Amino acid sequence: MTGVAFTKRRDSLGCSMDKLDDDRTIEGRDMTFYRKRSASAPQDRVTTPATGRGYLLGLSATGGHRRRIFKEHHSTVHDFEQNAVYLRNFADDYRADLSGSFDFMLLEINHNALERIADAADLRSVGELRPVAAHADPVLGGMLGALFATVDGSADRSALFVDQLSIAIGVHIVQQYGNGRGGAAASGRRLSSRCQARITDLVQSRLSGELTVEQLASASNLSQATFLRAFRETMGKTPHRWLQQQRVEKAVDLLQSSQTPLSEIARVCGFSDQSHFTRAFVQAMGTAPGDWRRSRQS
Repeated sequence: MTGVAFTKRRDSLGCSMDKLDDDRTIEGRDMTFYRKRSASAPQDRVTTPATGRGYLLGLSATGGHRRRIFKEHHSTVHDFEQNAVYLRNFADDYRADLSGSFDFMLLEINHNALERIADAADLRSVGELRPVAAHADPVLGGMLGALFATVDGSADRSALFVDQLSIAIGVHIVQQYGNGRGGAAASGRRLSSRCQARITDLVQSRLSGELTVEQLASASNLSQATFLRAFRETMGKTPHRWLQQQRVEKAVDLLQSSQTPLSEIARVCGFSDQSHFTRAFVQAMGTAPGDWRRSRQS
């Protein structure tokens, strides 16, 4: 009998797609994020031919991973602990043998996006990223972990939340791994009272819809990176957390002034569903919205 050869499926990063326990993709601003997890690393060698796609950064969510990276005339072995990073240029051929567990959060960024991020971070001299392997970066680990975090198996991942994290991650990457030199991020800038009023009016008019950092920054006449720094300096929290606060305050008003069903309040206030509304309300008020309403009516 003639044998039939089966070609294993590989993803766009050169990894085998067999036996993945987690395989997620999030489209962020200027970057694509991936989460890939398996109890054991792919047995086949990871290979990607040289292309002009830009850069790939991977961060190990847990320890216990090892990889041998092959160069033209030699190879190097790297052990990855939790929050250890590798960064490579897609312009280089890549070959690596992986062993141990495999639990990585990854991001892909192209050259045009890198230029935009460097401009926003006032690091215009950054034209490329330097390769690293098994470099500890707990700050980046915290941001990527927040991006892929779930609560009770579901993710509260609005466009604004993904936007602000993408920008913060991008700025961190060009500051930590860029080839240029630049000053420290500006601090101490605050939003004017007039700017705060414009943002509040915009948010109140779009409470039930999606908002992006780009829209809020445009209303403030600031770059997105500068806006995020100034917003946090002024408001004491990120735009996403502030927006959640505005939605909960609107929900409180509806709960005590009407008999509107909880599902309708969730929709009007911009929550993805009633479950999302309940989680946000409990976090802010310490009790479920139905219980809160009954306590005010008794």
